[in-house]
Amino acid sequence: MKKVIIFGGTTEGRNLAATLAAAGISTVYCVATEYGKEPVAESPLIKIHTGRMNADEMAEFYKDEKPDAIVDATHPFAEIVKKEIETSLFKYTSVPFYRLAREEEQIDYSNCTFFDSVKECAKALLNTTGNVFLTTGSKELSAFCEDESLKERIIARIIPNDESLEICKNLGLKGNQIVAMQGPFSKGMNIAFFKEFNAQICVLKESGKSSGEASRIEAANACGVRCFVIRRPEEKTDALSFDQVVEEIFKLFNITENPDLDIHKITKESITEDKKIIVSLAGFGMGFGTVTAEVVSAVKEADYLFGAPRMLLGIESQAKKYPYYLAKDILPCLQEIADGIQFGIKKAVVLFSGDTGFYSGATNLAKALNQTGYASVKILPGISSINAVAAKANVTWQDSKIMSSHGIPQERWRPELIDAVKHNKNTFVITSGSKDIRDIGDILVSLETNQSYKFRVFIGTNLYSDEKLGWYTAEKCSTYNLDGLSTIIIENANWQPKVIAPVLSDDDFIRDKVPMSKEEIRQLSICKLQLHKDAVVYDIGSGSGSVAVEMGRLDPSIKVYAIELKSEATQLIRKNVAKHMLENVYVLEGTAPDALDNLPTPTHVFIGGSGGRLEDILMTLKKMNSHMRIVINSVTIETIAEINSVIKKFEIEDADVVQVSISKAKKAGDYSIMQGQNPVYIVSFSI
Repeated sequence: MKKVIIFGGTTEGRNLAATLAAAGISTVYCVATEYGKEPVAESPLIKIHTGRMNADEMAEFYKDEKPDAIVDATHPFAEIVKKEIETSLFKYTSVPFYRLAREEEQIDYSNCTFFDSVKECAKALLNTTGNVFLTTGSKELSAFCEDESLKERIIARIIPNDESLEICKNLGLKGNQIVAMQGPFSKGMNIAFFKEFNAQICVLKESGKSSGEASRIEAANACGVRCFVIRRPEEKTDALSFDQVVEEIFKLFNITENPDLDIHKITKESITEDKKIIVSLAGFGMGFGTVTAEVVSAVKEADYLFGAPRMLLGIESQAKKYPYYLAKDILPCLQEIADGIQFGIKKAVVLFSGDTGFYSGATNLAKALNQTGYASVKILPGISSINAVAAKANVTWQDSKIMSSHGIPQERWRPELIDAVKHNKNTFVITSGSKDIRDIGDILVSLETNQSYKFRVFIGTNLYSDEKLGWYTAEKCSTYNLDGLSTIIIENANWQPKVIAPVLSDDDFIRDKVPMSKEEIRQLSICKLQLHKDAVVYDIGSGSGSVAVEMGRLDPSIKVYAIELKSEATQLIRKNVAKHMLENVYVLEGTAPDALDNLPTPTHVFIGGSGGRLEDILMTLKKMNSHMRIVINSVTIETIAEINSVIKKFEIEDADVVQVSISKAKKAGDYSIMQGQNPVYIVSFSI
């Protein structure tokens, strides 16, 4: 029988044994420890030999086994065993010998410092500070523990066997300095380790592609952790690549490739993938009637299927099915599956309703898969319910506003919906069902009652599966009770394009006796704030709330916190917020800076009144440690003096101070006269 001895303990060695076994070649796979043989599946064609051997013992072993070839597939840093193997060959009748070189990888080494030896690296660490995450194994650990001050900073990641743990114990490492885990470790896992142990430096060996070297360096680059890398010993000039070793052994035994033995797939996929599963995230449309041919093919070829139970029901497939669609459920399941795969690559398909690129859980799952080392994630698009409901209603969607309330908090989707339906002829909404539709109906009824809009709504429920379709009034929507997933089209006959600027006049606000920033001052101040989407704004000393309302109207993604001391003023602000149906403006009664506790960090701050505590307010804002834009209005000389003092104290260099004098025409009989308003200082800067 054809027989090859492989000195392994590496990914390449395991894959070589599997490749040769698939071709009918018997192998004796040699590892030094019991732990080393755990990843290898013994079979009639793969015999495992456990235990360290010197050159003489190896020669005796050759005489007993009578191999036709010998392969050194040991770790690049296993210099002692490589030397023993080399010596043993002089003591045995010559047979073909091959040394397998580990494949190189393209890595960004810009954050790495290289050393020629472990001792050189350990010496360099004495001139550093911070925790050292050591990933070089237990054999060289003693070199890093000779100096007590360095030993105290070490966290050693080792393989979980008795020998390695005993070495750590004998060297005096504490339990919280030892991470005993089996790899491979993805970039995401390495990031988690670096953060958990507050690592400043990662020490590793230049071990090549299948060692996880790249994932450690990429994780370190992402976390700002320095890498100290110990160079690998130079490979012998006669070392061969994995494919070359396979080719030479096949030639030796006169084996040629055939359709039943895909050598390229075995040698490439199995050696380069830490993960043994190719994952596809597939859009399932609205069900079987809308699935693309691409997704049908992926499902047919899948070994494992994931998805909501309603999607898995009725699928005829030999694949094992799992009723999961969230990353927190799928990732542990995939890991468990991967741990049980001995050879080759399996295929998993995760099904998502609708399209994978539109408000789909595929986005978060793809990100989680990439972070945990699944590089081969495929995205397969599906038909969205937006396309489907547009076709059912005979409406085009290219100029429409498209949004979703499904799985999105109300405080996010309600402001967006109110803004959308006011300024778009058609607004498409993917909903979670009848409750969302009733809530939307209530919003539309309120808008029709208070702001003279006229809506009708097309509702498509359970599209392509016992579907219910039809046009409804806003009032009928508020009582809708048909169960099932629904996508709707809201049509506004009286829609108006949105003006992206402050546009409200003073007459658009409820006034009472509370002071209010006048129209032109309000508009200029808001322009000076330079707001953007998703801005978080404090309106301190909000008065009547006119500035807060104008800012909230600009975009539903902007969150405005109107802070006002006087109770009668906060009541007035709430009235103005309700009048303009703004759900992104929040009113707080209190005094700044005390009232700012527990609020989200702002991107912009408007200060209309500070109650004489301007310095305290700015000190509190500065401690929030966020770059923010600030605009302050002042009508008194005393306040502008206070602002000037604060600008100097905080060393603000970009302060822009403008004095604005406004005169407005007022009717006097048949004539118009210009009537001046109090001059206002507008001060803007960044901190």
